[in-house]
Amino acid sequence: MPVDSVFLLIDIFILRIILLSIPKKVHFLKKIIKFLKSIKRRIDILSAETQLKFILEN
Repeated sequence: MPVDSVFLLIDIFILRIILLSIPKKVHFLKKIIKFLKSIKRRIDILSAETQLKFILEN
């Protein structure tokens, strides 16, 4: 798992804790979590593409 993905997972985990502690801002924090998950997914896709290119070239 790429380092960037690990940091994003940590950020998502921290935001989930905040989400549970502040019910008034639930909707806003859910959107942030969704956004971070989409960024993580994109990083994972780019990482997989890079790894595949490396494997195919060697």
